[in-house]
Amino acid sequence: MSEVWSDLDNLCMDQALQIAQRGEFHAAPNPMVGCVIADDSGNTLGLGWHESYGESHAEVNAYESLTIKDLDLLGKSTWYITLEPCNHMGKTPACTDLLVRCNPKRIVVATVDPNPLVSGAGIKRLRSCGIPVDVGCRSSQAQWLNRRFIFSMKHQKPWVVLKWAQTQDGFLDPRLSNKRIPRSGSSPITEAQAQIVTHKWRALEMGILIGSQTALIDEPRLTARKSPGRNPVRFVIDPKQTIPRDHPLFQTESYDSKTVRIICNQNESSDDDSICHWNPSDGLSVLLHQLYKTYKIHSLLIEGGAHTLNTFIAEGQWNEIKRWTNPRISSEGLFAPNVPTNAQPIPFGPGEGKEGSDQWERWTKLNSMELLS
Repeated sequence: MSEVWSDLDNLCMDQALQIAQRGEFHAAPNPMVGCVIADDSGNTLGLGWHESYGESHAEVNAYESLTIKDLDLLGKSTWYITLEPCNHMGKTPACTDLLVRCNPKRIVVATVDPNPLVSGAGIKRLRSCGIPVDVGCRSSQAQWLNRRFIFSMKHQKPWVVLKWAQTQDGFLDPRLSNKRIPRSGSSPITEAQAQIVTHKWRALEMGILIGSQTALIDEPRLTARKSPGRNPVRFVIDPKQTIPRDHPLFQTESYDSKTVRIICNQNESSDDDSICHWNPSDGLSVLLHQLYKTYKIHSLLIEGGAHTLNTFIAEGQWNEIKRWTNPRISSEGLFAPNVPTNAQPIPFGPGEGKEGSDQWERWTKLNSMELLS
């Protein structure tokens, strides 16, 4: 394992990480992976990324991007891969088979794959075939890129992102009443440009969760309709089943993903996977493990109201926060949550920005990188 990486190694791995991110909307539940094939001088011979779940992996796509003349250079090439190559047959063949056939001079891997089906086995096989493999180049960046996948694999529950929008004076909702205001008559805190970004944030996660009050008062659609990518699976915490069956969220024929009602598990059991049984007294950690196990949810965006958000914060069941602030002054309404004291700026990528007049900020939990490594 290299302890000091050359400028060339870092440059090529940075390129692999950049192209890996092109799969951010369609790779899940698989990780985002990028691969760069370089010659001795660092010239790129081929590159590829995992474009969509169930389709070819990054290594295969990089190989297939090679020209015929470049095939003769494979024996002297170095492959830069952001995640350990798989060594098992899944929806696609093992990538180590391809790498062994190509027999490159060297392989550089950013980080080990925590999937129990891989977990070092891919690296071990390549080395056993006489191919030098160095591990750890840009490892922290690679782990952050795939934080959802790595965290969920290691902890068997989704990476949880809390998201809310607030006024400049800290109000989550300027309304003083819980009376339902139809979508056509409500006024979001953020403006149109910010809403486009919010829909992108939704498309990045596999699930989105709200509480029953938010469902009843706002009647949100919870889709990513203003962004490329897929709609997340919608989860509504409704232990007492106060939301009527004809609520728009349950009219699933208008969506390309399901809505799951989370009810108290003392209720009558059902084989219907649109019903999730959970006892609130068991705590959110139990619920998160259940969402991972039953619905294969690796990441979850919480867009609930103050009660739901504060409950996740109080129980420590969060990993990342995304907050919008609009310059308007409300002077009254429902207070937004406080950013927890153990929050810190995200380690990689921009931690703040602006869309129109709306400011966004991002934090992660203090020990998040420790939980990934």
